[in-house]
Amino acid sequence: MIRIKDIADYVGVSPTTVSNVLHGKAQRVSPETRRKIEAAIKEMGYIPSMGALMLAQERSSMIGVILFDKGIRNEPALTDPYYGSLVGYLDQYIKERQHYMLMLTVSNVEGIIHQTKAWNLDGLISCNLQPDVLNHLYALCQKPLVSLDAYLEDRESYINISTDDFDGGYQMGRYLAAMGHRSILMISDNDQGVDHHRWMGLRKGLEEAGIPVSEEQHVIVSNLYEERLVQYKQHENLFRKQTALFFSSDYYAMEACPILQRMGFRVPEDISVAGFDDLFCSKLMTPKLTTIRQNIEQKAKLTVDALFSLMNGDRHRKWILPVELVERESVQQISV
Repeated sequence: MIRIKDIADYVGVSPTTVSNVLHGKAQRVSPETRRKIEAAIKEMGYIPSMGALMLAQERSSMIGVILFDKGIRNEPALTDPYYGSLVGYLDQYIKERQHYMLMLTVSNVEGIIHQTKAWNLDGLISCNLQPDVLNHLYALCQKPLVSLDAYLEDRESYINISTDDFDGGYQMGRYLAAMGHRSILMISDNDQGVDHHRWMGLRKGLEEAGIPVSEEQHVIVSNLYEERLVQYKQHENLFRKQTALFFSSDYYAMEACPILQRMGFRVPEDISVAGFDDLFCSKLMTPKLTTIRQNIEQKAKLTVDALFSLMNGDRHRKWILPVELVERESVQQISV
């Protein structure tokens, strides 16, 4: 194992001089000596200790990405392909900034605070936290923080980046109405934040098309697969009265299609199905899924850019990213 002393002996300088170059204090070293040391580091294959770098630089070069764990009975967040894609892109763009990602999947704010302090994280990215949790988190940690998909009032303390969920629901409502559908359900596992805005947008789109909408058309199911499966079977008669189902995510829409088929439904001949997100796998299923596209990669890049602007002391901003309808095969035109 190559040590700092080995590099110092090779170049003919002190270990302190090598350490200054390694730890970003090269202004204390002449350009010629720095070049010799950097060449020796590369030639000898020296790999610095991250722990030593963290101590020397008084920062961790680590960004915490928070996925809130709702409890032991719930499916891990990363089983949802939306979060798998989002976290993958976050990791990619964090690395481009010469930083590293630390996943924080804890069930309470105090756990997040403990991890943030223990790792001396440079910044935080929170995914879909409720506003009260988010505000409490920032008040306790006082770290640069970018939130994703939190519906809250404007704040000067951190940046919020969200998708235009209302417009996505609205576009889907207008589209389903134009395709001749009049009996439509929206299915999600809650009526808060993101899902609430998608429901309200769908409702407005349908009502503008002259289709009356009631709260009973928003069906709330469990976030546990086995419980959802039971609930779908219980709702079979309700589904048979519909011509279209709009799911709050592609994940739930893709999951539901084979369940509906086992009930005897043909998709889309008997019932149309639509989702939200435009995950990569949504165009691989049969039939290919009609959905609302949000640009997950753009969202991740903007999030990382925003966080580093906060870390550099830039002023705070708020973004709402546009969405677009993607028409595929799972929604069928019907006669009015």
